[in-house]
Amino acid sequence: MRIHKMIIAFSLSLITGRSLAQNGEGETGKYHKFSIYAGGGPSYFINNLVILKDDVSNFKYAISARLMWEPQHSFVALGFETGYFRLYSVKSRSPQPKADITNSSIPLMFVVSMKFSKKFYANWGMGQSITFNKVSNTDSSYNYNASTWSFSDFTATFGYRFVQKANISYAAELKGFYSSSYQNATIALLFIVGFRL
Repeated sequence: MRIHKMIIAFSLSLITGRSLAQNGEGETGKYHKFSIYAGGGPSYFINNLVILKDDVSNFKYAISARLMWEPQHSFVALGFETGYFRLYSVKSRSPQPKADITNSSIPLMFVVSMKFSKKFYANWGMGQSITFNKVSNTDSSYNYNASTWSFSDFTATFGYRFVQKANISYAAELKGFYSSSYQNATIALLFIVGFRL
């Protein structure tokens, strides 16, 4: 009789535990489908300039932020990504007049993310970006500020999560960004913090 009670109690505990796990509940609590990721790091501009090519400063920085919908038990997630890429700067000292030029982009991307394992993942983003060009000159009449929409841009990311807990994660990402309006391309190494909402 005692054995029967033990078998019944064991069976009920298995069924209850399994149903809680299927509902996304249990030791880790309710599963949250939305996550936000943000971070930044150094970037390198792939120099495609013709004029002032030798005066370009290629090493700059990038910032990234994305909101993702991550269904439970799925290796594919969808979301939206934005950020800021300081692509390059130019300090022209000859010929006269002297000029300082900066070029930056803010992407607005639809993102598809795919997990290869608990640690490795890749993202692909397509969308638009706003490119900002600023020219500061010793002769103020040559100063120039302009913004341009680029309608066919993309990002590609390969990431590695080195810490992953219930509601927080830390990752490193290698991200490529291409803007079609000026054929600008940059590669960035980003350090990312993720929060499950």
